[in-house]
Amino acid sequence: MRTSLLRHGARTAVAALALTTALAGAASADTGARHDGHGRPGPRPVEVSVDAHGIQAPRTARAGLVAFHVTTDDPKAGQFVQAFRPRHGVSLHKLLADLAEAVNRNDPSVAARGITAVNHDAQALGGAQVTHDVPETFTTPVSEGPVYLLDFGKFLEDPSHPVVRKLELRGKNGRKGRDLADFPDGIVITKETSNGPRFDVNGVRRAKDNILVHNSADELHEMELQAVPPGTTDAQLQAYFDHPSGPPPFAGMPTYGLGVISPGRTALLQPHHLPKGTYALLCFVPDDEAGIPHAFEGMHKVVVLH
Repeated sequence: MRTSLLRHGARTAVAALALTTALAGAASADTGARHDGHGRPGPRPVEVSVDAHGIQAPRTARAGLVAFHVTTDDPKAGQFVQAFRPRHGVSLHKLLADLAEAVNRNDPSVAARGITAVNHDAQALGGAQVTHDVPETFTTPVSEGPVYLLDFGKFLEDPSHPVVRKLELRGKNGRKGRDLADFPDGIVITKETSNGPRFDVNGVRRAKDNILVHNSADELHEMELQAVPPGTTDAQLQAYFDHPSGPPPFAGMPTYGLGVISPGRTALLQPHHLPKGTYALLCFVPDDEAGIPHAFEGMHKVVVLH
Protein backbone atom coordinates (compact mmCIF):
# COMPACT_ATOMS: atom_id res chain seq x y z
CA MET A 1 0.00 0.00 0.00
CA ARG A 2 1.23 3.49 -0.76
CA THR A 3 1.57 5.91 2.12
CA SER A 4 -0.10 9.31 2.30
CA LEU A 5 1.06 11.93 -0.18
CA LEU A 6 0.50 14.63 2.39
CA ARG A 7 0.72 15.08 6.12
CA HIS A 8 0.30 18.78 6.74
CA GLY A 9 -2.07 21.48 5.49
CA ALA A 10 0.64 23.52 3.77
CA ARG A 11 1.86 20.51 1.85
CA THR A 12 -1.74 19.75 0.94
CA ALA A 13 -2.22 23.22 -0.53
CA VAL A 14 0.94 22.84 -2.63
CA ALA A 15 -0.15 19.41 -3.82
CA ALA A 16 -3.63 20.69 -4.64
CA LEU A 17 -2.12 23.39 -6.80
CA ALA A 18 0.14 20.87 -8.50
CA LEU A 19 -2.79 18.55 -9.17
CA THR A 20 -4.89 21.38 -10.57
CA THR A 21 -2.03 22.53 -12.78
CA ALA A 22 -1.50 19.01 -14.06
CA LEU A 23 -5.17 18.71 -14.88
CA ALA A 24 -5.04 22.05 -16.64
CA GLY A 25 -2.63 20.51 -19.12
CA ALA A 26 -5.26 17.93 -19.99
CA ALA A 27 -8.04 20.49 -20.27
CA SER A 28 -8.73 20.41 -23.99
CA ALA A 29 -12.43 19.69 -23.77
CA ASP A 30 -14.98 22.06 -25.25
CA THR A 31 -15.52 25.11 -23.05
CA GLY A 32 -18.53 27.36 -22.91
CA ALA A 33 -20.84 29.37 -20.71
CA ARG A 34 -21.05 26.88 -17.85
CA HIS A 35 -19.52 28.17 -14.62
CA ASP A 36 -18.40 26.38 -11.51
CA GLY A 37 -20.77 28.12 -9.08
CA HIS A 38 -18.33 30.91 -8.24
CA GLY A 39 -18.47 32.68 -11.60
CA ARG A 40 -15.40 30.92 -13.00
CA PRO A 41 -15.65 29.41 -16.49
CA GLY A 42 -15.29 25.69 -16.93
CA PRO A 43 -15.77 23.06 -19.62
CA ARG A 44 -19.18 22.81 -21.25
CA PRO A 45 -20.82 19.91 -19.43
CA VAL A 46 -22.08 16.60 -20.72
CA GLU A 47 -25.70 16.61 -19.57
CA VAL A 48 -26.65 13.31 -17.92
CA SER A 49 -30.03 12.56 -16.38
CA VAL A 50 -31.08 9.37 -14.66
CA ASP A 51 -34.47 8.18 -13.45
CA ALA A 52 -36.59 5.05 -13.26
CA HIS A 53 -36.57 4.80 -17.06
CA GLY A 54 -32.80 4.77 -17.47
CA ILE A 55 -29.95 7.12 -18.33
CA GLN A 56 -30.23 9.95 -20.83
CA ALA A 57 -27.00 11.38 -22.22
CA PRO A 58 -25.56 12.42 -25.60
CA ARG A 59 -23.94 9.77 -27.73
CA THR A 60 -20.77 11.79 -28.31
CA ALA A 61 -18.78 14.51 -26.55
CA ARG A 62 -15.34 16.10 -26.66
CA ALA A 63 -12.40 14.38 -25.04
CA GLY A 64 -10.11 16.27 -22.68
CA LEU A 65 -11.30 17.79 -19.44
CA VAL A 66 -14.85 16.43 -19.28
CA ALA A 67 -17.55 17.76 -16.95
CA PHE A 68 -20.50 15.43 -16.34
CA HIS A 69 -23.54 17.36 -15.05
CA VAL A 70 -25.83 14.76 -13.47
CA THR A 71 -29.49 15.36 -12.57
CA THR A 72 -32.60 13.37 -11.76
CA ASP A 73 -36.28 14.27 -11.89
CA ASP A 74 -37.17 11.51 -9.44
CA PRO A 75 -38.67 13.38 -6.45
CA LYS A 76 -38.45 10.38 -4.11
CA ALA A 77 -35.25 8.41 -4.68
CA GLY A 78 -31.63 9.45 -5.01
CA GLN A 79 -29.70 8.26 -8.04
CA PHE A 80 -26.10 7.15 -8.56
CA VAL A 81 -24.35 7.28 -11.95
CA GLN A 82 -20.85 5.78 -12.24
CA ALA A 83 -18.52 6.37 -15.21
CA PHE A 84 -15.86 3.88 -16.24
CA ARG A 85 -13.80 2.70 -19.20
CA PRO A 86 -12.69 -0.93 -19.70
CA ARG A 87 -8.97 -1.27 -20.29
CA HIS A 88 -7.70 -2.42 -23.67
CA GLY A 89 -8.82 -5.96 -24.42
CA VAL A 90 -11.43 -6.11 -21.63
CA SER A 91 -15.03 -6.46 -22.73
CA LEU A 92 -17.92 -4.63 -21.13
CA HIS A 93 -19.43 -8.03 -20.28
CA LYS A 94 -16.26 -9.04 -18.39
CA LEU A 95 -16.13 -5.77 -16.49
CA LEU A 96 -19.77 -5.99 -15.42
CA ALA A 97 -19.18 -9.56 -14.26
CA ASP A 98 -16.22 -8.34 -12.17
CA LEU A 99 -18.38 -5.57 -10.73
CA ALA A 100 -21.17 -8.01 -9.88
CA GLU A 101 -18.70 -9.95 -7.75
CA ALA A 102 -17.40 -6.75 -6.16
CA VAL A 103 -20.88 -5.84 -4.85
CA ASN A 104 -21.49 -9.31 -3.44
CA ARG A 105 -22.93 -8.85 0.07
CA ASN A 106 -22.75 -12.46 1.19
CA ASP A 107 -19.12 -13.51 0.74
CA PRO A 108 -16.27 -11.04 1.42
CA SER A 109 -13.81 -13.25 -0.46
CA VAL A 110 -15.93 -12.90 -3.61
CA ALA A 111 -16.15 -9.13 -3.11
CA ALA A 112 -12.38 -8.91 -2.68
CA ARG A 113 -11.78 -10.92 -5.83
CA GLY A 114 -14.29 -8.84 -7.78
CA ILE A 115 -12.97 -5.42 -6.73
CA THR A 116 -9.41 -6.53 -7.48
CA ALA A 117 -10.52 -7.51 -10.97
CA VAL A 118 -12.37 -4.21 -11.48
CA ASN A 119 -9.25 -2.29 -10.48
CA HIS A 120 -7.23 -4.31 -12.99
CA ASP A 121 -9.79 -4.29 -15.82
CA ALA A 122 -11.06 -0.69 -15.85
CA GLN A 123 -10.43 2.96 -15.28
CA ALA A 124 -13.03 4.23 -12.81
CA LEU A 125 -13.61 7.86 -13.78
CA GLY A 126 -15.87 9.02 -10.97
CA GLY A 127 -19.60 9.45 -10.69
CA ALA A 128 -22.34 11.43 -9.03
CA GLN A 129 -24.84 10.62 -6.28
CA VAL A 130 -27.68 13.06 -6.74
CA THR A 131 -31.21 13.88 -5.65
CA HIS A 132 -33.97 15.90 -7.28
CA ASP A 133 -32.89 18.98 -5.32
CA VAL A 134 -29.12 18.49 -5.43
CA PRO A 135 -27.62 17.81 -8.87
CA GLU A 136 -23.85 17.46 -9.18
CA THR A 137 -21.07 18.00 -11.67
CA PHE A 138 -17.92 15.90 -11.61
CA THR A 139 -15.03 16.94 -13.84
CA THR A 140 -12.02 14.84 -14.79
CA PRO A 141 -9.60 14.44 -17.72
CA VAL A 142 -10.60 11.65 -20.12
CA SER A 143 -8.93 10.74 -23.40
CA GLU A 144 -10.65 9.77 -26.64
CA GLY A 145 -12.65 6.56 -26.75
CA PRO A 146 -15.77 5.02 -25.22
CA VAL A 147 -16.98 5.80 -21.71
CA TYR A 148 -19.80 3.84 -20.08
CA LEU A 149 -22.29 5.40 -17.66
CA LEU A 150 -23.80 2.86 -15.27
CA ASP A 151 -26.93 3.30 -13.17
CA PHE A 152 -25.14 2.05 -10.09
CA GLY A 153 -28.16 2.20 -7.82
CA LYS A 154 -30.06 -0.23 -10.03
CA PHE A 155 -26.93 -2.35 -10.41
CA LEU A 156 -26.72 -2.78 -6.64
CA GLU A 157 -30.33 -3.94 -6.62
CA ASP A 158 -29.96 -6.31 -9.57
CA PRO A 159 -26.49 -6.84 -11.10
CA SER A 160 -27.97 -9.27 -13.65
CA HIS A 161 -29.78 -6.42 -15.45
CA PRO A 162 -27.32 -3.53 -15.74
CA VAL A 163 -28.51 -0.19 -17.12
CA VAL A 164 -25.63 1.24 -19.17
CA ARG A 165 -25.28 4.18 -21.55
CA LYS A 166 -22.31 4.44 -23.93
CA LEU A 167 -20.70 7.84 -24.55
CA GLU A 168 -18.04 8.17 -27.27
CA LEU A 169 -15.42 10.83 -26.57
CA ARG A 170 -13.92 12.24 -29.74
CA GLY A 171 -10.98 14.42 -30.77
CA LYS A 172 -10.03 17.55 -28.95
CA ASN A 173 -11.26 20.84 -30.34
CA GLY A 174 -7.83 22.40 -30.74
CA ARG A 175 -8.49 25.32 -28.39
CA LYS A 176 -6.33 25.83 -25.36
CA GLY A 177 -8.18 24.40 -22.39
CA ARG A 178 -8.83 26.12 -19.09
CA ASP A 179 -7.79 24.75 -15.77
CA LEU A 180 -9.94 22.64 -13.50
CA ALA A 181 -12.44 25.30 -12.32
CA ASP A 182 -9.44 27.34 -11.14
CA PHE A 183 -8.16 26.45 -7.68
CA PRO A 184 -10.54 24.21 -5.72
CA ASP A 185 -12.12 25.36 -2.48
CA GLY A 186 -11.22 22.15 -0.65
CA ILE A 187 -9.25 19.00 -1.27
CA VAL A 188 -9.68 15.41 -0.17
CA ILE A 189 -6.90 12.85 -0.61
CA THR A 190 -7.77 9.17 -0.31
CA LYS A 191 -4.73 7.45 1.11
CA GLU A 192 -3.34 4.35 2.77
CA THR A 193 -2.06 4.46 6.34
CA SER A 194 -0.76 1.92 8.82
CA ASN A 195 -4.29 1.85 10.26
CA GLY A 196 -6.01 1.32 6.91
CA PRO A 197 -7.48 3.58 4.22
CA ARG A 198 -8.36 7.12 5.24
CA PHE A 199 -9.56 10.51 3.98
CA ASP A 200 -7.10 13.41 4.29
CA VAL A 201 -9.48 16.39 4.38
CA ASN A 202 -8.38 19.99 4.00
CA GLY A 203 -10.42 23.17 3.48
CA VAL A 204 -13.82 21.44 3.18
CA ARG A 205 -15.91 23.95 5.13
CA ARG A 206 -18.82 25.30 3.07
CA ALA A 207 -21.75 23.58 1.38
CA LYS A 208 -21.27 25.64 -1.78
CA ASP A 209 -17.59 24.72 -2.18
CA ASN A 210 -16.00 22.64 -4.92
CA ILE A 211 -13.94 19.67 -3.71
CA LEU A 212 -10.94 18.28 -5.54
CA VAL A 213 -10.60 14.56 -4.81
CA HIS A 214 -7.38 12.68 -5.54
CA ASN A 215 -6.84 8.95 -5.07
CA SER A 216 -3.26 8.47 -3.88
CA ALA A 217 -3.86 4.85 -2.87
CA ASP A 218 -3.46 1.67 -4.91
CA GLU A 219 -7.11 0.67 -4.45
CA LEU A 220 -10.36 2.06 -5.82
CA HIS A 221 -12.05 4.66 -3.62
CA GLU A 222 -15.19 6.82 -3.59
CA MET A 223 -16.19 9.84 -1.55
CA GLU A 224 -19.80 9.47 -0.50
CA LEU A 225 -21.16 12.62 1.11
CA GLN A 226 -23.69 11.30 3.59
CA ALA A 227 -25.89 13.64 5.61
CA VAL A 228 -25.80 12.73 9.32
CA PRO A 229 -27.56 14.19 12.38
CA PRO A 230 -25.88 17.24 13.96
CA GLY A 231 -23.37 16.21 16.61
CA THR A 232 -22.51 12.89 14.95
CA THR A 233 -18.87 11.93 15.55
CA ASP A 234 -16.45 9.60 13.82
CA ALA A 235 -16.28 7.58 17.01
CA GLN A 236 -20.02 6.97 16.81
CA LEU A 237 -19.75 5.92 13.19
CA GLN A 238 -16.92 3.52 13.97
CA ALA A 239 -18.85 2.06 16.90
CA TYR A 240 -21.65 1.21 14.51
CA PHE A 241 -19.30 -0.23 11.87
CA ASP A 242 -17.54 -2.32 14.52
CA HIS A 243 -20.81 -3.81 15.76
CA PRO A 244 -23.57 -3.12 13.22
CA SER A 245 -27.02 -3.71 14.62
CA GLY A 246 -30.19 -1.92 13.72
CA PRO A 247 -30.23 1.05 11.33
CA PRO A 248 -27.01 3.06 10.88
CA PRO A 249 -26.73 6.54 12.43
CA PHE A 250 -27.48 8.10 9.04
CA ALA A 251 -30.55 6.00 8.21
CA GLY A 252 -33.08 7.95 6.18
CA MET A 253 -30.70 10.83 5.49
CA PRO A 254 -29.92 11.89 1.88
CA THR A 255 -26.71 10.82 0.16
CA TYR A 256 -24.59 12.80 -2.30
CA GLY A 257 -20.97 12.63 -3.36
CA LEU A 258 -18.39 11.43 -5.85
CA GLY A 259 -18.37 7.94 -7.33
CA VAL A 260 -15.41 5.59 -7.59
CA ILE A 261 -12.08 6.77 -9.01
CA SER A 262 -9.06 4.64 -9.87
CA PRO A 263 -5.63 4.96 -8.23
CA GLY A 264 -3.81 8.07 -9.41
CA ARG A 265 -6.94 9.78 -10.74
CA THR A 266 -8.33 13.16 -9.72
CA ALA A 267 -11.82 14.60 -10.08
CA LEU A 268 -13.50 17.84 -9.09
CA LEU A 269 -16.88 17.44 -7.36
CA GLN A 270 -19.34 20.35 -7.59
CA PRO A 271 -22.55 19.73 -5.61
CA HIS A 272 -25.26 22.22 -6.58
CA HIS A 273 -27.63 23.54 -3.87
CA LEU A 274 -26.18 21.24 -1.22
CA PRO A 275 -27.87 22.06 2.11
CA LYS A 276 -25.71 23.26 4.97
CA GLY A 277 -25.26 20.71 7.71
CA THR A 278 -23.22 17.83 9.08
CA TYR A 279 -21.94 15.19 6.65
CA ALA A 280 -19.81 12.08 6.78
CA LEU A 281 -17.35 11.34 4.01
CA LEU A 282 -17.59 7.59 3.48
CA CYS A 283 -16.08 4.97 1.20
CA PHE A 284 -18.06 1.75 0.79
CA VAL A 285 -15.78 0.24 -1.85
CA PRO A 286 -14.75 -3.22 -0.59
CA ASP A 287 -11.18 -3.79 0.52
CA ASP A 288 -9.21 -5.77 -2.06
CA GLU A 289 -7.98 -8.21 0.59
CA ALA A 290 -10.62 -8.39 3.32
CA GLY A 291 -13.61 -7.75 1.04
CA ILE A 292 -15.35 -5.52 3.58
CA PRO A 293 -16.28 -1.88 2.84
CA HIS A 294 -13.51 0.59 3.57
CA ALA A 295 -15.84 2.56 5.87
CA PHE A 296 -15.83 -0.41 8.26
CA GLU A 297 -12.03 -0.17 8.35
CA GLY A 298 -12.21 3.46 9.47
CA MET A 299 -12.48 5.31 6.16
CA HIS A 300 -14.92 8.01 7.26
CA LYS A 301 -14.61 11.64 8.23
CA VAL A 302 -17.31 13.90 9.70
CA VAL A 303 -17.36 17.50 8.41
CA VAL A 304 -19.66 20.42 9.16
CA LEU A 305 -20.51 22.49 6.09
CA HIS A 306 -21.65 26.07 6.71
